[in-house]
Amino acid sequence: MLRRLFSKPSAQAAAPAVDPDLTTLSIRKFVDAAPTPQAAIDVFAGRWASSFPDLDPPVQAGDVPHFTIDHRPRQAAAKLGDAQGRLDGYRILELGPLEGGHTYQLERLGAEVTAIEGNAEAYLKCLVAKELTGMRSRFLLGNFTKHLQSQGADAWDMIFASGVLYHMVRPLELIALICRAAPRAYLWTHYYDPERSEGFAGAMDDHNGFTAEHFQKHYGDRSHGRFWGGLAEAQRYLKADDIVAAFRAFGHDRVEVLETNLEHPHGPCFTLATSRST
Repeated sequence: MLRRLFSKPSAQAAAPAVDPDLTTLSIRKFVDAAPTPQAAIDVFAGRWASSFPDLDPPVQAGDVPHFTIDHRPRQAAAKLGDAQGRLDGYRILELGPLEGGHTYQLERLGAEVTAIEGNAEAYLKCLVAKELTGMRSRFLLGNFTKHLQSQGADAWDMIFASGVLYHMVRPLELIALICRAAPRAYLWTHYYDPERSEGFAGAMDDHNGFTAEHFQKHYGDRSHGRFWGGLAEAQRYLKADDIVAAFRAFGHDRVEVLETNLEHPHGPCFTLATSRST
């Protein structure tokens, strides 16, 4: 698999058809130096979002504290975990782990985590992070919506979905799948606010009888090394009230808004803890 991802085609090989939805993953193939944590990080030099402040020896990567200060995993545990704010024994499916920072924190809180990532570069970064931090969590490469479609009811104890809903082609379907797959969920997402969101085009979406308007905006260039969006060419935002209503309609009748941020540089966002009452 790795050879297929990284190797150059032979001179005799036919050029593949151009697909505008695909980009090329290119890395330096050989490392002629003693092995170090920094060497592993530098496979994707200049392309990391996350920092790794707890590694010894220290490394230079990104600058976002997903592995340490980011409070979302602890918030999920406090609201949806046990009385001690722990996740011991919880089987958690994480959607879109990016570089494994939230995965790392969820694991340290006691959870057994399986994380699904559809960006091949981000998936490989998760494997680098797993090696450097000693994580036991499992990382899978692929489309988590298709995985959830194959899952039965309550296949997981919790779904952790941070920064993924607005990247979905059909966000209502994802909410429905989350509500079926687990009795509780933690969601952080951007949403559409007509007073603060610009450049979006509205369209109606329906899933199993629940209808809401979503608002689409194209990403633009998806080929650069710091693109961390979704698998489609556009992002689709729902209104905050419609997100809450969708969770309730699809079975998570207890929905608590934990935080709202109207000043986020990429638009308004909020955090939800959802669960079933029975």
